[in-house]
Amino acid sequence: MRHLLLLLILAAFSLPGSAQPRLDSLFYRSDLIADLEALKQELLKSHPNPFEFCDEKYFNKVYEASTYAIDERTSLAEYSLIVANLLNTLHDSHTSIDYGQLQDLQLAYGGYFLPLGIERMNDSRLRLLIKRDWEQKITPGSELLAINGVDKDKLFKHAMSYACIEGDADEARKAVATSILMICAGLKSPFKAENQVRIVDFISGDTLDLVLKGYDRKEFYRERYRREMDENPYPVALEIDDEHNLAILKVSTFAPAGSRKYKKRIEESFSQILEGNYGNVIIDLRNNGGGSSAMVEYLYSFLDSAGYNTPSNVIGRNSLLASGRSRFMYSTLGDIITFLFFAKNEDVQSFRHFAELPLGGIDTVYFKNPTRQMPASVYNGNCFVLINGLTASASVDFTNAFKQRKRGVIVGQQCLGPVSGTWGNPAAFTLSRTGLRVSIATIRYNYDNSFQYERNAIMPDHWVDCTPEHLNNKTDSQIDFVINLLKKKQ
Repeated sequence: MRHLLLLLILAAFSLPGSAQPRLDSLFYRSDLIADLEALKQELLKSHPNPFEFCDEKYFNKVYEASTYAIDERTSLAEYSLIVANLLNTLHDSHTSIDYGQLQDLQLAYGGYFLPLGIERMNDSRLRLLIKRDWEQKITPGSELLAINGVDKDKLFKHAMSYACIEGDADEARKAVATSILMICAGLKSPFKAENQVRIVDFISGDTLDLVLKGYDRKEFYRERYRREMDENPYPVALEIDDEHNLAILKVSTFAPAGSRKYKKRIEESFSQILEGNYGNVIIDLRNNGGGSSAMVEYLYSFLDSAGYNTPSNVIGRNSLLASGRSRFMYSTLGDIITFLFFAKNEDVQSFRHFAELPLGGIDTVYFKNPTRQMPASVYNGNCFVLINGLTASASVDFTNAFKQRKRGVIVGQQCLGPVSGTWGNPAAFTLSRTGLRVSIATIRYNYDNSFQYERNAIMPDHWVDCTPEHLNNKTDSQIDFVINLLKKKQ
């Protein structure tokens, strides 16, 4: 039950505009420093080990520098960057500023947002490619040069200052920066009703200046909802490519709204794969931000008859913040229900155990029972996993299991997590004076019992980027790469 709250451009909720300050709001310096101190104290009370990937002395130096950077002219937008920078020193992607709120703040009080879909190529120079724009004025695959006169290099650098990171996953951090680029572009230079976007057109190669519409709050959320309904399938979606004897299972989250339906879709998908006798399967975990370890085990159990026990252990700290995240677990009714109906669910029972600790108490819970399927339900053919920089949290866990068991081939880019585990179960914390929201991890999630915390991120066996040609043709570079691998083996 750990879920990475990377509230990126598709933030799931928003606050009423009337309840929020403006991004250009000014506060007393003493209030901004008080909020920063409250954040520091909450980190010490709630995070199981905030200084595992960051030297405490260095964190304190960044904290002191942050206080000196604040003055009576520091706006809320500028302060948000100071907060994000301080949190990012921890190298914990679960402890970060709320990107969704930063987007929503831009829409408050008659503001605008410019929805551009951006992809980044891992090239010798920074190449930001436009995947889509809502007005369909830009040819997909065109290269972004500037927005409202601000060069793309400056925009990307600004986004990198906000982008979270897990361990030393530097390339994955760039993927996070790309995904929040438009949010950060609006923080650097507020969007207008009409915005000038400079591009290099994919077809002609000409440098063009186009005027794109900015969307106000009502227009933005209405159109975004419509597009989500049209473009985003159920979290588990199966596609069949009979020509290449290939089944593609897209799993966009391990935190489904309904676990029963979710598990049924996985089971039905593998039944279809086995009945069709498909020799090759792709598990697509790109942009999967994580979720429940129980769902990780369940999916993996259809690829390995031995199953996989995950995590090996979880280290948790009890705090008021953690209790606020899981109030049901702390209630009498929750205690009864989890005891009666979830006695064998190690994920749920770990919550119960941590909830029973005294405030400030920290302990380790070990997981022992892997999920298994009947042998006839397990797929034993060729398997590939697709990952990218937004493959995070529990998805890193699945990728690690796949890699350690040598179950198949990993294709894509570096994922947002190290080889030994990640943080998890982020709880929302609001700075009382400014109203800025952040998330703070409340557990550590380990893949083995060595308690050696590696910083190196999990890498693919084959690094495959998107290309302008694939964006323009609306094809998938990673799936095409797998198909070409299969052709070479024939």
